[in-house]
Amino acid sequence: MAAIIEVIDLIKHFPGVKAVDGLSFAIPAGSCFGLLGPNGAGKTTTIELLEGILTPDSGQILFHGAPRGADYRSRIGIQFQHTALQDFLTVRDTL
Repeated sequence: MAAIIEVIDLIKHFPGVKAVDGLSFAIPAGSCFGLLGPNGAGKTTTIELLEGILTPDSGQILFHGAPRGADYRSRIGIQFQHTALQDFLTVRDTL
């Protein structure tokens, strides 16, 4: 089955920290995928790179076999780890 997301040699460094250092994996369509690791392993950074919140220093993120395009964010679903959105919405807005 073709990969829906493919990560190839992903690298993201912050001052004094190698947050993601050469990560590669592929997620086949229809699969359930999780990132596991200890604190500081780069899980959150990897997810933020996949979401397009952060820009990789190098490497590739492919969506359906091609680089992410302008419509990428509208085609994926993002559930943020922390949000304050509910503080600004009424029950009616939420429904």
